Amino acid sequence: MSNLLFQTIDQISREKGIDPQIVVHAIEDAIVVASRKYFKSNEELRGRINSDTGEIDVYAVRKVVDSVTNPVREISLEEARSVKPDAQLEEEIEFKKPTVGLGRISAQMAKQVIFQKVREAERESVYAEYHKHVGEVVNCVVKRFENGDIIVKLGKTEGKLPKREQSKLENFSVTDRIRVII
Repeated sequence: MSNLLFQTIDQISREKGIDPQIVVHAIEDAIVVASRKYFKSNEELRGRINSDTGEIDVYAVRKVVDSVTNPVREISLEEARSVKPDAQLEEEIEFKKPTVGLGRISAQMAKQVIFQKVREAERESVYAEYHKHVGEVVNCVVKRFENGDIIVKLGKTEGKLPKREQSKLENFSVTDRIRVII
């Protein structure tokens, strides 16, 4: 199971050109969002992928304080020491939450969060690659036409050449190599 999960994470990160840690964090965030909706509480939750088993665990985090004002987010030093004997003030203690009850709706929500995070990371990766090349002339290939605009293939991504920025004297067809300014 674990090996399959990490192979999938690695494959997604290679396809999208993003760091595998971003995908791992996206999965952890997604399970936290789904758990927060399922448990309907405002406790601070953290998700963590167990690298040995491949399971995604959810933890409720409570801060150790002298006097508890918010029992959902804080725990007294005496209670903390009953759970963890060497607990100190201002330390955060994690309590594992059950994820067995998370159902189909939670899984769908987690899937949407993962897709959104991966899309954002992919967008940032493309921006980081091309923002330093603004004003440069590059070679690209005409991929398709959309409402008069030309969609070109720029390495791993696509670019859009609006109709107003095209020469009226030139005609292009799909697979033509052209030079454009970013």
